[in-house]
Amino acid sequence: MKKLARLTALLLTGALLLVLTACGAETEQQAKQRLLDEINSYRASIHLDQLEEVKQLSDAEQVWAEQFRAANTTVLLSSETGATYKKWESMTADWVCFDDFGWGWDEREDGEQIDFLSAKVPANTPEGKAELLKELRDSGTFDDKCKSIGIAVVTIDGQMYWTCDVFRN
Repeated sequence: MKKLARLTALLLTGALLLVLTACGAETEQQAKQRLLDEINSYRASIHLDQLEEVKQLSDAEQVWAEQFRAANTTVLLSSETGATYKKWESMTADWVCFDDFGWGWDEREDGEQIDFLSAKVPANTPEGKAELLKELRDSGTFDDKCKSIGIAVVTIDGQMYWTCDVFRN
């Protein structure tokens, strides 16, 4: 009887985990695809061609994003990101970059330069979609006749952030 009870408990636990996984939060890959779909929907609304995601460019964005994930922060000293930025540059060397979105750099009061992620992945709700549309429109990044995009999503401290670059070729 104890074996049957244990087996039943184990099966119920497995079923519960399966249900929770199926109904769980959006994955980084799902968020990335949703963002790309929204970007292209916005571009269609202003009569521009869709951006093509290029794996090599997205891999370069992911290299950049992974450094922030590893440090579990959205702000890093530029002195810490130099090697990663050079790797990003080497991965995108044959491409003509037009603009970036979701990451930037600044100078602190003490003169130290920092790199940061700024674009949070909005909720997959009507409100989140409206927020994203406003960001896309206001940025000016997606209004050009670029053809290609590299895009990455990274989770830091439970919040998803995204970064991308758009390219003319």
